[in-house]
Amino acid sequence: MDGLITNIQRFSIHDGPGIRTTVFLKGCQLSCMWCQNPEAITDYPEVLFFCVNCVNCGKCMEVCPKQCFSSEGEIKFNSEACNQCGICIENCPVGAVQWSSSKKSSDDILKEVIRDKEYYEVSGGGITLSGGEPLRQYDFCLDIVKKAKMLGLHLAIDTSGFIQTELLENIMNFIDLFLYDIKFIDAELHRHYTGKSNELTLKNFQKLHEANKQVIVRVPLIPSITDKKENLLQIKSFVKTYSKKAKIDYVPFNGLMREKYKMLGKSCNI
Repeated sequence: MDGLITNIQRFSIHDGPGIRTTVFLKGCQLSCMWCQNPEAITDYPEVLFFCVNCVNCGKCMEVCPKQCFSSEGEIKFNSEACNQCGICIENCPVGAVQWSSSKKSSDDILKEVIRDKEYYEVSGGGITLSGGEPLRQYDFCLDIVKKAKMLGLHLAIDTSGFIQTELLENIMNFIDLFLYDIKFIDAELHRHYTGKSNELTLKNFQKLHEANKQVIVRVPLIPSITDKKENLLQIKSFVKTYSKKAKIDYVPFNGLMREKYKMLGKSCNI
């Protein structure tokens, strides 16, 4: 089975225990204003412009039918009119314009993952599925985790829990660790900053607790948004209501995501 992948990061140490390989899948139902991986939000490949590789030859301006490229001393990319035709990618002589994702089979991914199995065994690591929201590509995720289990790999998944509960219940037995994102308890704040209700996220956290699954809650610390004392206390209280042993990780805001928005030719609201 094939899926859309934005990146495969080997020797990752921040996405679960030990040394891991993190597979970033394309697609996310939420639209968080501070998204750290905006290239993984849409369900389709997008044009990325790497300005550091650009030699200002102007070929992209010449061939783009939507005039998404302009020159103000250096080439600028604005994707507002972009139809993702890829003509700029085909014609860039230095690879400064590329696709944000590629199609890969679950077998090809696991061939790459298994190369580091000795490191996983020594460090207690494994494979982590991330995104975007990996469960957006549910069937593909299920295919990967079933095969990963047959290879004896430790499986973690970084998820917002925004998925139908019955689907979560179908896949949870294959997952050793859930890295579970909780941004807000307040429903109105969650909808305002992510575009979606948090009802499923909170409900599915309870389901994981009932199934006695290992969970690490991840809270993104977005300045003046999620890092407010009231919000952090609400999250802590909610988590501890269901689990006394669940760990809460507070993830610092990374301003480098602004460069990713620039590469996508989009504006950043944070």
